[in-house]
Amino acid sequence: MSAYQMVSRHVEAALAEAAKQSIAPDVVATNLLAEAVRILKQHRKPEDVRSALHFAIDTLEDRDWEFMRP
Repeated sequence: MSAYQMVSRHVEAALAEAAKQSIAPDVVATNLLAEAVRILKQHRKPEDVRSALHFAIDTLEDRDWEFMRP
């Protein structure tokens, strides 16, 4: 099992549990993001965390990336 598959499985379980408790998915996501940043800060330099977050922000919009075309 890949790390992504493992995390994805736990996220789906968290979302299911949150739904049972009437907690909105975006609230779960905000808390997951906070935890991810906390973990990243323990293992990476602030510049690396900042770069990862900037990349996530810069790729929020679904768009056609010309450089990724075959």
